[in-house]
Amino acid sequence: MAMIPRSGVMRIIALPLTRPAVINIASASSSSKLPTFYSYKITAPTQMHKVIPPRTLFTRWIPEEGLGKWASRKWANFGIADKGTLKSVPAGERLMDRLDFEESNLKTIDISIAPAANEAEVQIPLLYPSAVLSGPQSLDHLRALVEEQIPLHNRGIATWIFVSIIPNFPFYFCAWRTYSHWQAKRAARYIQSLLQNNRIAPQPLMALNAVYDGSKPVVLTRDALERAVRALTMAPGEAKELFRAHEQVVARVAKMETLGNSIQ
Repeated sequence: MAMIPRSGVMRIIALPLTRPAVINIASASSSSKLPTFYSYKITAPTQMHKVIPPRTLFTRWIPEEGLGKWASRKWANFGIADKGTLKSVPAGERLMDRLDFEESNLKTIDISIAPAANEAEVQIPLLYPSAVLSGPQSLDHLRALVEEQIPLHNRGIATWIFVSIIPNFPFYFCAWRTYSHWQAKRAARYIQSLLQNNRIAPQPLMALNAVYDGSKPVVLTRDALERAVRALTMAPGEAKELFRAHEQVVARVAKMETLGNSIQ
């Protein structure tokens, strides 16, 4: 299936979920990377034309949505059952909630309608809160994210392809995890290409600075995130992903503090 034209409009919002211990934008180094929720928004072109190849003897059995999406939907549906029915596997939705939020973020990028990274006229704004980041830092954080995620998803794809051959292991789950890693890797490579071609332009978003006001805990509170949701007019689905990311960051910080105390 081919998509023409591919000329959507895109913008990225960076929302760090923690505050730096000491906010000094001028001297802070990019090595002190903050866990960041990214909101990727792509507005599709007004007219999209799909070229659908004819079904052949060898392709007619393949779902039109693709094997990856089909298997992902099947696995998610394992978590949906009538009350009282027996489920042979854990609920798919509960397992999906355990995905790292960075992977879930990347999977929201629809490459089929995203602007081409090699088009000279493409300029994608990267909106960031100037209270905790500078323009160069926002680029460094995004670059560090994709450089970390690409090898991680390469390993994930190889792992789940191997696991899928193990007898009695749910095929749908293996296919879903493989496809999820592939989606995230593809999106990360796309962002990496945009960065390499200087297509991303940092822009401060003053409306987010109020989220980081005051001397409060390092990890943002839920109230602060509620302000971010309102400031960005997030849809309910994206807000849910933001709060899920917040829960993961709280757990990560608590784990690091526990390890630090045990070393002392």
